[in-house]
Amino acid sequence: MKVMWQEHAWPEIVELIGRDPVAVLPVGAIEQHGPHLPLGVDTMLCTEVARRAVEGALEAGASAVLLPTVWSGYSPHHMDFRGTLTLSTETFQRVVIDLVRSLHHHGVRRILIVNGHGGNAHHLRGVVQTLRFEYGIEAVTAAYWDFGRERIAAWRRSPSGGINHACEMETSLMLAVRPDLVDMAAAADVMLPSRAFFSGDLTEGGAAVGAHPFAEVTETGVIGAPTLADATRGAELLDELATAVAEFIMEYSRAR
Repeated sequence: MKVMWQEHAWPEIVELIGRDPVAVLPVGAIEQHGPHLPLGVDTMLCTEVARRAVEGALEAGASAVLLPTVWSGYSPHHMDFRGTLTLSTETFQRVVIDLVRSLHHHGVRRILIVNGHGGNAHHLRGVVQTLRFEYGIEAVTAAYWDFGRERIAAWRRSPSGGINHACEMETSLMLAVRPDLVDMAAAADVMLPSRAFFSGDLTEGGAAVGAHPFAEVTETGVIGAPTLADATRGAELLDELATAVAEFIMEYSRAR
C-alpha cells in the first residue's frame, strides 16, 4: 500500500486519481522551540500525524494519499531566536496555492491542508478562500490539533497556560516521535495568562487577535509547561490526534 504521492509512478497517479482520493498536504515550519526541542518540531509532528491519519484512512477503506510536507512556514514572530527560517506572507501563500493548483490540474478534487504551526493558520484560511473564489478550487484546512481539542482538554495535566508553544503537548508528542531530539534537562515552564488580545493557552483566547514577537513575552522561546511532558502520554495523544484526522478524511472522502 503506497501512502506517499511521490512513491507512485505517473501511470499509478492516473489510477489513484480515478479513485477520487483525499490528498493530504501537511504544512509545517522551521522555528525555535525553546532550548529543549529542535527547530523542526512543527514539521515533524504535522508530518507524523498526517502520515498516521492517511494510513488509518486507507486501512478503513477510504481513498487517500499523503503529499510531501511544506517544511517552511510563516514565522517572523520567532526570528529573534537563532535558527528560525521564515517565508513572507506572499511567498508562503503562493507556494501552497501553486501546489494545490497542480493537484487540481491533475484531477484531484478533495484537498486537505493539515497545518502544524499556529503562525500559518490565518494565512492558510486566506489560501482556501483565494483558491475557491479566484481559481474555482475547493480545499479545506485545519491544524492537526483542531481535530482533537476535546481530546487534548481531557489529556492535559497542566493548568491554564500549559499548552501553547514547546509546551506539555508538543514536548510529549516529540518524546513519542523523536525522543533523541528532546533534552528534558533543559526544559523549563513559562506560564503566561491569556488576555483579551493574547492567548496564553491553545484552548483559550479573547475575541481580538494581536501580533506579538515571541521575544517580547518569553526569554526562552517557551510558552507552556514542558516539564509535565511524558513519552507514554505523548504516544497516546499522538494516536488520538491521528485517529481524529483519519475520521475527518473518511468523512471528507464521502462528501458530495
